[in-house]
Amino acid sequence: MLNMGIMNRQTAAPHMQMDATLWRCDQCNSFISIHSARFVDEAFCPTCGSVPLEFCGSFGSILGIQFADA
Repeated sequence: MLNMGIMNRQTAAPHMQMDATLWRCDQCNSFISIHSARFVDEAFCPTCGSVPLEFCGSFGSILGIQFADA
């Protein structure tokens, strides 16, 4: 697993739920998952460098996982 350096040093509160999203690189055909407490609207391929990734969706929507409060 590759952990990229954090550009913005702000940290999220520990009680915040992590959001997991799936991205795909058109150039090298890699799939990358990003787990973040903040919304990610743009990401770049860690393998190719400056190639923008294509957003595939959140893990919940891709896998059909539903979350609800009981």
